[in-house]
Parts: sequence; C-alpha cells; structure tokens
Amino acid sequence: MVDLLIKNGRIFDPGQKLDIVGDIAVYKGKIAEIAPVLTCDSRKTVDAKGFFVVPGLIDVHTHINWKGNYIGMPADLGLIPGGVTATIDAGSTGVSNFRSLLRYLDTCEIKAKLMLHVSAGGQMMSKQYAENIDPAAWDRDLFERAFEDYGKRIAGLKLRVSTDVVGSLELIPLKRAVELADHLHTRVFVHPTDPPKTMEEVVSVLRPGDVLCHMYHNEGHTIMERGEVTEEIWKAKERGVVFDVSQGRGNFSIRLAEKCIRQGFIPDTISTDLNIENWNAPWDFSLLMTMSKFMALGMSFSDVIRCTTSNAAAVYGEPDGMGTLKTDTDADISILSIEEKKIPFTDKYGDRIIGKQVIKPMVTIIKGNIFYCSCDVLAER
Repeated sequence: MVDLLIKNGRIFDPGQKLDIVGDIAVYKGKIAEIAPVLTCDSRKTVDAKGFFVVPGLIDVHTHINWKGNYIGMPADLGLIPGGVTATIDAGSTGVSNFRSLLRYLDTCEIKAKLMLHVSAGGQMMSKQYAENIDPAAWDRDLFERAFEDYGKRIAGLKLRVSTDVVGSLELIPLKRAVELADHLHTRVFVHPTDPPKTMEEVVSVLRPGDVLCHMYHNEGHTIMERGEVTEEIWKAKERGVVFDVSQGRGNFSIRLAEKCIRQGFIPDTISTDLNIENWNAPWDFSLLMTMSKFMALGMSFSDVIRCTTSNAAAVYGEPDGMGTLKTDTDADISILSIEEKKIPFTDKYGDRIIGKQVIKPMVTIIKGNIFYCSCDVLAER
C-alpha cells in the first residue's frame, strides 16, 4: 500500500521531457512509481483528471523574514496555496541576524534557503534607508563561520548595486562580493535596479552561475539599448550568468519584458520578489500569476514550468533532487489547471497586457504531504 496515489493527471516535467497522462504513487515522502495506470492500494487518492501534475514549483526570490523585518511575509501561508513547495529568501538578513530567520524557517513546512546579505543586518528597511555594503565593514571570519555551519541552507550572497545604495563606491562592492563568493564557493545574487554603471559593466563582473535579479527593471541603465538587448548581455547569458525575473512592484516593466521576449531573450528563472506589501496585490499577486503574465508576454507553458522547476532547482542548489518528478526523489508536486480567462496584467508605469489564460493551483504536496487542496479537485470533470 502506498501513502498517496495521484490518478489520471497529465504528468508534465519539461526538465525530463516527460509528458504523459498517468498516475504517480508516493510512499514515505518519495515518488515511488510513475506509470500510465497504477492499481496499487493507497491511503489517500487524488483524482487529477484534466489537471497538470508538475514538479513542485520553486520561487527563487521572496522575502519571508516573517516578524523579522518590515516586509517579511509568512512563508507557508504566502506560498503553499499558490503551488510553491520551495523558496529562497532574498537577502532579508545578513551575517549578524540570519540565524533567527533560519530558526523561523525550521517551523515552516515549505522548503527554504536564504541569500546571505553581504551587509551585517540585510535589507531591514530598504525604502527607508540603505544597508551598509561597504566592503571595509565586512568581517570575512563571520562569513566563513556562517558557511561552515549553515552552508547547505545558504543559496549564495546577496547585494544591491542600485545607485542610492552603493553611492560613490559604484561597482567596488560587487567586485569584492564576487571575490568573497569565490572564497566561499558560492554564487552571488545581484539586485541591479538603477545601477551606477551600464548593465554591460555589471554583468561583466559576474561568473557562470551568478544571478542577475530583476532582469526586466526599467530604472536607469537596463539590459536594452536603443531598443535591442545588448551584445554583452547576450554573451553573459551564453556563458552561464542566470537571468531571473524577481518581478516585485518596482523592478519590472511590461514593455521592456515584451520587447526582450520578442527578441528571444527569455528568463532562466521566473520568481516574484513577493513580500508583505505586494502579496495578493495586482502587480505581483503570486508565482502562478507571474507565470501566467509571462505566458501573456509570449512564453509557452512548458517554458514557464521549466523556469520554476528544473532551472529554479539549479539556482536553489538541488539540481538533481528538486524540480523533477524522478522516482526516489522527494514527492514535491504541484497540481495545476489552466483556465481560459481574459485577465489584465499591469505594472507601476501604467502599462498593461491582456492575458487569455491563467494558471490556477489545485493541490500542493511537499514530501508526500498535501498542504493545500482546492475544492475544484472534488468537482465532477
């Protein structure tokens, strides 16, 4: 007898090029078997007929320092009902206070890692005052100890290089952060909105595996010049720099994203930058709504699933054990529906695009446990 049997769903895993109608058996938190028809007894059964059964979605850019800073969002409540099974906190804490965030995450069901901010306290009140990112203030010993003790729970280093943050230091903190990341054998996540130098100069510092967040921001220098994605930006992508959406309220332009996607410059990962201020708000409602927005912008369903599963798992640091429906991996599974619905998507500039489809959450499963289930699963179909 298995613990959970998912029946009749369209099993869709673009990372494995898997697309079949069939069943999934889950036992002791792992995917035990996938086949067109399974007849084993189960303690619980979910009928997924008419729905997509995909690897658990991973949102690689959120702020979930709940009660720890002013934009912190409750991790489980904010993400699991939207089909998300794992996430990365985007630098809410630094080397002085990240352990308190890890302690909170120990109480959550969602899988989570954090970006360790290069400042002492992280992005505590980003709108009110900038964090101190002067490398002269960094204590390398503290960073070494953090990675020695908690390296498996740290996805990388986080740094904002916006002009109002770096000031006269310009790209010096970024260069030092990359050197520190080399020493710690980790990646760097860079917030580049309104950078002090061109985006070409920003990406020239980054290594394969480093992540450029907010790729479609439209403040100051952007990835486009004279209406074209620049050659150096293309080269950075080709050499392995990861381009992430991390949409947010103020770091995304529909028009810029639309132009880039028309030119074939699509994201490697799609994420939300969800926090208490934009969660369930029109600009940045949820990961599934962000994915629906990118379908409206021209990406395929397969592309947006890949961006939030196998590609996201690589950024999370679990390329083999997450973002996949392989047998013997944790049964992190999202069951989704695609509904034909006319829906407007807007941004802070007042631009909008009309989508024709929306992806809706039906069931969210983490390590074989159902943590969210829509009543639509019970309806006759």
